[in-house]
Amino acid sequence: MTTNNQKLRSNIKKYYLFRVLSGMFFSVPVMVLFWQENGLSLMQVMYLQSIFAILAVALEIPSGYCADLFGRKKTLLASSVAGMFAMLTYSLGNSFSHFLVAEVLFAFAVSFASGTTSALIFDTLVDLGEEQRYKKIWGHSLFVGMLALAFANSLGGMIAKVDLRLTLYATLPFYAMLVPLVWTMHEPTRHRCVVEKGYAHELIHILRVSIFRNRALRWIIVYSGVIFAFNQSVLWFYQPYFELTGLDVAYFGFVFAAFQIVAAFSSKYADGIERRLGQKSSLVMLTFLVGGSYLLMSHYVALFSFTFCFVQQFVRGFRNTVVTDYINQLTDSSMRATVLSVEGFVGRLVYATIIPVFGWIADVYTIGQALTVMGVTTLICGTAVLLLLLKGCCPKWVGGSMHGRLLGHRSVGRRQ
Repeated sequence: MTTNNQKLRSNIKKYYLFRVLSGMFFSVPVMVLFWQENGLSLMQVMYLQSIFAILAVALEIPSGYCADLFGRKKTLLASSVAGMFAMLTYSLGNSFSHFLVAEVLFAFAVSFASGTTSALIFDTLVDLGEEQRYKKIWGHSLFVGMLALAFANSLGGMIAKVDLRLTLYATLPFYAMLVPLVWTMHEPTRHRCVVEKGYAHELIHILRVSIFRNRALRWIIVYSGVIFAFNQSVLWFYQPYFELTGLDVAYFGFVFAAFQIVAAFSSKYADGIERRLGQKSSLVMLTFLVGGSYLLMSHYVALFSFTFCFVQQFVRGFRNTVVTDYINQLTDSSMRATVLSVEGFVGRLVYATIIPVFGWIADVYTIGQALTVMGVTTLICGTAVLLLLLKGCCPKWVGGSMHGRLLGHRSVGRRQ
């Protein structure tokens, strides 16, 4: 084996380690409690996350250009440095302005790693002549990252029992180690562009086609975005809600680790569940599971109430798998990846818009009342978009499935 091949092959092992180090985020189960301890209201917490979501989306295309122009290693190195300083800022910060700076840095870190890491691994495998191993290697990297996150979540609650800020101090060394790790990676030959030439113009074209010309695709994207946004919004209520129910903070980490497991199994078995229920029932149940779980949380505040949150984790895993398949059926392969990016953009845009409102309700009234409003709003918005989706897809459902009708629509990208 040549020296160059050895360096390239080391990229794969180093990326596995990169995922593990990135997953050692001990403060996840208690982050909201940390913000509150430092004087932030729930509305301010939601503002932070809204700003992060908007910035992360806005930086997606510029970060892709950087990866193609300056190289994968340099872009990933910039991401790692930004992540390290974000964690350092959080560790030392004690005000909204400090945490805002940290969130901006985290947005840079996430955006500059998004797409860059997959391109680095793919190009590495092409240089080695082993590109057929990409799915296996990428899947394993996600697996080890989730295991690391589950492990860190489990310990995070116990560390927080001593001191909430200690969870951030414990995370900092792992994020600092990302910088020298990426520095030792080997830059592969560029085979896959993160952002193709003319991508911005093509994105505008695809937005026009997918949103205005194909009704079925338009409402699938909007419905998915609504479900994602309302299901994700509750994340920042979990920790104060657990305190309200009397759950000891030491157990927060174990509950969050269980969330990862439920979402993972939901994603794994989503195809089998969807086949049994049919596509219509699968879509309809998402709205009622999310909205219903919020109403249950608001009306039954007891030690066992955290179990209602498992419903939202089921939806998290199930929606991503099933809706992606529906979009694939409606989209031509030439622009499938971009349409999926549009779907993610819509979800994050809705999410960034609604979470400050729910945070304000929780501050002015109570968390229970905020959850009630979330539940009712989810049912109203989800049902409204669902009716438009059903009308856009077909006048009637064939055998309880949308599959036949989806195939009946011309895919986006083909000649109309």
